Amino acid sequence: MSVAAIVEGELAALGAEGIRLFDVHSHTGADIDGSTRSAEEHLDDLAPLRGRSVIFPFCVSGSYEDENLRVIEEGRRHPEELVPFARLDPKSISPADAAQALDAGAKGFKLHPRAEGFRLDHPGVAAILAAAAAARAPVLIHAGGGVGSFGLAITELADRHGDCPIVLAHAAVSDLVWLGEVAADHPNLYFDTAWWNPSDLLALFALVPPGQILFGSDEPYMKLEVVLAIVLRCARSAGLSEEAIALVLGGQLAALLEGDAPADAGPALGRASFTMPTLEGRLAILLAAAGGCMLGGGDPTQILELAQLAVGEGEDADRVSALIDEARTGSPQAPWAIAMALTLVVTPGTGSAAAQACSTTLAV
Repeated sequence: MSVAAIVEGELAALGAEGIRLFDVHSHTGADIDGSTRSAEEHLDDLAPLRGRSVIFPFCVSGSYEDENLRVIEEGRRHPEELVPFARLDPKSISPADAAQALDAGAKGFKLHPRAEGFRLDHPGVAAILAAAAAARAPVLIHAGGGVGSFGLAITELADRHGDCPIVLAHAAVSDLVWLGEVAADHPNLYFDTAWWNPSDLLALFALVPPGQILFGSDEPYMKLEVVLAIVLRCARSAGLSEEAIALVLGGQLAALLEGDAPADAGPALGRASFTMPTLEGRLAILLAAAGGCMLGGGDPTQILELAQLAVGEGEDADRVSALIDEARTGSPQAPWAIAMALTLVVTPGTGSAAAQACSTTLAV
């Protein structure tokens, strides 16, 4: 039973066919790390979901001017599907450069403090946010691994540039431990879902008002359909309404890019009301450890062996076992197999009847 088949069945069970997805976080072009992604490849992945996507350049050496013009042109060629953001390095641009990027056709900005080596208190960041606020354009900021904590610089920038929607990438895992508690006090702060660990996403849905959460995939570093399956299960497991889920998956981003007032989807749901059973908790910890080991370049073989031995007899046991088997092959799909297995374990019962009925028809 392949990862792709299980994800396909999961999306069918969760009713993903009717979703018009709008992804706030994806790359095109070529990165200095060797990753590549063409606009056409991204469009192929969006097509089954009738999806739309923000796109911006990968990390490159030197100026981003040519790369920004490239994504703007991709947006012009595919205006119904692709929305270009300009990537800027606050250390080497002026406020006029930011305004010129918007005039050229960019609809927002992407900042990457780790790749470009700056902190949020750099004066160039405030200059970019000021230009964005004047145009009511969003700014997406990397807030995942490798940056430490941004501290109060995040909320201070949000308060100072209230007309700029500031989107913290990767569920803001760098600061979620405290930021989730105050997110509602800073309504122009948003959080994207471009992250592989469902435990972090469950925390995000519990702590942050759903109107401040935007779907992001981080394509091609993460797989669009896998991230969607993880996000949908976590959102439903946390208790989001269908109206709130529709906002997360695209409605709110569409409003922000139109310059409209964001929709209010109500307060955060609060801390999770259920406690994971001991055996499921043990399996989740093993899978998370295996995923971290794999992402860090280590050998997760022994951890995955223990995880396989820890699979019980729950409703998703067969699918979890199949996903662990896939992870143990070391194939390119292995990280996504772990992420999907972990999601099934930490969101028990979410769409389970439909998922089980669907899984019996999948190719083995």
